[in-house]
Amino acid sequence: MRFICSCGVEFDNFMDLANHKKIHQVAREKPQGVICLGCGQGIPIESDKADYHGPLTCPHCHRTMTVTLSGGEVVVARLG
Repeated sequence: MRFICSCGVEFDNFMDLANHKKIHQVAREKPQGVICLGCGQGIPIESDKADYHGPLTCPHCHRTMTVTLSGGEVVVARLG
């Protein structure tokens, strides 16, 4: 039986999945920039983009999101 995480990664056993989910928990506790809607990884944001509207490409999965940031916080984000 395959165990699949919500981020799409597959594991052969439940213990590997449980250990993997801990990574997501740590990421939620310490958000860094914007979280990619495609892969769930953090996208670091420079301070000059604290108030920004436009495309943002994830350095991990290379998908592009359209984001609106205000004061460094995400107001709107969508893939594409």
